[in-house]
Amino acid sequence: MLNNLRHNYLWFVSALETYGLAAYFIATHSTGNFTPPPNSVLDMLDDPPFIFLLGVVGTITMVYTLWNVQYFHYKAIMTASLTFVWLLFLCGFVIHDQMRGNLLSVPSMYSLFVLLRIVLTVILKG
Repeated sequence: MLNNLRHNYLWFVSALETYGLAAYFIATHSTGNFTPPPNSVLDMLDDPPFIFLLGVVGTITMVYTLWNVQYFHYKAIMTASLTFVWLLFLCGFVIHDQMRGNLLSVPSMYSLFVLLRIVLTVILKG
């Protein structure tokens, strides 16, 4: 397992970042610090089904990281779901920023860098 972790450490970091995004939404929503405008994209994305989606994708990525599953095109499914989730939340953050009149916020830039790292990892490491 440690050998798989050393080999797939970037996917381990991606799984932790995905869990962290879910924890961010849970923490900000439960404390009342995050109030998106009504009928906005982030008003929908901070609901429990999307937080559950983040947890599922983080778990899929963690399973690949620790056990290096090679069956049923698992890596392609894992990278596609990870890319989809981060692209979805990047679009949500950017639309939220535009509705508030900001250029880009820290969550938007962070999700952009995570998405770029995921895509570059897929392209460069194969």
